[in-house]
Amino acid sequence: MSKNEDDEFKDIVKGLPSENTTQRSVFNLTLPFIAAAALLVVCVVAFGGMMVDQMQDLSSSVPQQMLINGLLSVLLGGIQAWVFRSKIRSRPLVFVAFSLMGGLIGGLVGGLMINSGLIQPVVIGIINGFLSGGISSLAQNRMMANKKYGTRWFLYNIFSWPVIFAVAWSIAWQSTNIIILAAAGIFVVIASGIGLVIFLRGSPQIEFS
Repeated sequence: MSKNEDDEFKDIVKGLPSENTTQRSVFNLTLPFIAAAALLVVCVVAFGGMMVDQMQDLSSSVPQQMLINGLLSVLLGGIQAWVFRSKIRSRPLVFVAFSLMGGLIGGLVGGLMINSGLIQPVVIGIINGFLSGGISSLAQNRMMANKKYGTRWFLYNIFSWPVIFAVAWSIAWQSTNIIILAAAGIFVVIASGIGLVIFLRGSPQIEFS
């Protein structure tokens, strides 16, 4: 082997990464979700009462569900874009916009089902989460640089979002208590963060254009 070939490998460290490196990686992934949960609490405390009053004035569940679903989807899409910032080459806003699109469609369908007489928070949460996660991930797959991971991303979203939304809808269903609403929002953010960390540990090669 020539000296030049030896030089190519001089900076490579043999062996598995240290435990501290792994811990730092997990912490760096979960930190944006913790920060987002804290910000969400501040926003709910500051503006939650006003939003609850405005939503109670609405005669239809459709705008209520679209507003709630859209806000949560934008929040989760924004956090995902932040976590994927080194894996989204040039279009993070498009990534978040796809999350918003999925959230609005999910909220529209969920609201229509409530108006038709379905008063089951778990079912509504599952529908909202399934449509929001499924539609947003399908759209985001169009940005994926390595297409073979598109199925994994889609499956992760259609399984994780319905479960998370179902629990959150059960917590906050028809509640006007700011603490309960904040708790539901915190659950959505933290649970999504844990799910994303688990997903990335199994699919670290995922990358978006």
